[in-house]
Amino acid sequence: MRKGPQKLIFVMTGAWATPGGIAAENRHTLRVLTQLTLKHSFRVTVLSFLERDIDRAPFLPATVMFRGFTGSKLRLALALWRQAFARPLFVFDHVTLAKPLLPLIVLHGIRPVIFAHGSESWKRIRRVNRWLFANAMLVLTNSQFTLRKMRERIPHFNGVACPLGLAPEFESNSQPPDPSTEPLSFASANGEIRFLGERVCLLVGRMHPREREKGHYELLQVWPEIVREFGNAQLVFAGPGDDRTSIGRVARERGVGDSVFVVGELPPEVLRSLYTTCYAFTMPSKQEGFGLVYLEAMNAAKPCLGCRDDGAEDIIVDGETGLLVRDPKDADEVTAALRRLLGNPEEARTLGRRGFERLHQHFTGAHLQERLREQFVRIL
Repeated sequence: MRKGPQKLIFVMTGAWATPGGIAAENRHTLRVLTQLTLKHSFRVTVLSFLERDIDRAPFLPATVMFRGFTGSKLRLALALWRQAFARPLFVFDHVTLAKPLLPLIVLHGIRPVIFAHGSESWKRIRRVNRWLFANAMLVLTNSQFTLRKMRERIPHFNGVACPLGLAPEFESNSQPPDPSTEPLSFASANGEIRFLGERVCLLVGRMHPREREKGHYELLQVWPEIVREFGNAQLVFAGPGDDRTSIGRVARERGVGDSVFVVGELPPEVLRSLYTTCYAFTMPSKQEGFGLVYLEAMNAAKPCLGCRDDGAEDIIVDGETGLLVRDPKDADEVTAALRRLLGNPEEARTLGRRGFERLHQHFTGAHLQERLREQFVRIL
């Protein structure tokens, strides 16, 4: 019989000093584990692959040990093997971090909990990762969509959907916010500073040359037709990445550079104002395991445009909180969806209000933490 407190090792890519949706989920996970240590007899150690020792989250109590590895795979692998001798419960925020312990996992020397986030868990899954998922004690997916897709590729594994919620630091609005009284202005793709108007379609997401499935180019494909019908329509792309130059060039080539704004990564307060200012959130993406940005737009009571057979299906109820298209490369389908949103302001406002209600019913940070807490309590 085991004596003393059980030990849990949370192995993560990063949380406090790293960007992105996985880091936001990790901040929720750290809060839940911290709360559970006060109620249950186990100790928590956090190993952060990308961060440094000084990147320890400030809310972690002194009883939680934290180590950063600044991206060193060798140092992390050695630490994992040293910890494995005590047979703790390992929790990995990404399947790739579990690879050093593959022999122990396959032989059931340890049975980890592994988070699964998106297409790398099913569409481009490697054999090693399939083995890791199949031999895990529990796989926590970020959506029902990801869980369904994984079950199509991995015959037998213990998976549970744990849909995400707003990031801990993203303030949840208690009621739909009023439009900003101070107009926003940015440089258009033509290089001219212009104010944003009342028909802004917003997309927030990475702009990376190797990740061109978020809908930027599909929206540009149909945008000339949209501005011919809706002369005051504007398209704003926010987010980091090296593809901004290419996107701006395509906007100019299609003759819509004056209505397209490629604004890059924005400070949080400006991004929140942009969500409040926009008319609709339009991200017909085919690479979302979930899509936190849809929640951020719903927090501002904005209707959302997403894709079927994608993580957006978990969030957007077609015709009730937004619209879903089957194929973002189908110009007629995307054009029809944008025309419906832009041409029916009252319907768009209704969709946005219902999206706001859906967010508060299912997808706040508190909802995610309760889902995580339920799963950890069950296995501990």
